[in-house]
Amino acid sequence: MSVATSSGKPFIRLWSTPATPPSSRAPLLYSIDDALGVVFIDLLAVNDAPAVIQAMQQVRLNPNFKRNLNVCIDCSSLSHAPDADNARALASLWPRAATRGLTGRCAIVAGSVAAYVAARSFVAAARVPIARVRVFEQSAEALLWLTAAR
Repeated sequence: MSVATSSGKPFIRLWSTPATPPSSRAPLLYSIDDALGVVFIDLLAVNDAPAVIQAMQQVRLNPNFKRNLNVCIDCSSLSHAPDADNARALASLWPRAATRGLTGRCAIVAGSVAAYVAARSFVAAARVPIARVRVFEQSAEALLWLTAAR
């Protein structure tokens, strides 16, 4: 996927999400792009909220992770979006200390109307400031917002 920035330089995402979730039922896949300063996370399943939270916390343990990285969570690979109640439950399980010390922004890219509603419910229930976390319909918008902060 190539997306033009406001400066005319393209963003190029060099990896793509698998068409179907891996057989291990991993809740997410991620990649750290040092050049852009973005952690790309493809959310594959949210059936098990504790597994999603644990997988998100594992990203921080990667030696290439830096506290000032921005995060782009792409929900377009979800086989089904969680409903608003599940999104709020996920937010209530999220440990508040997990984001302590992080200075980057987080963009959530919804792949459907249902995912957009669920993501907005998650953000509201997690009580995060709009300056730090936003929900987008398109990856291009999310990347522009994330990289504008650098």
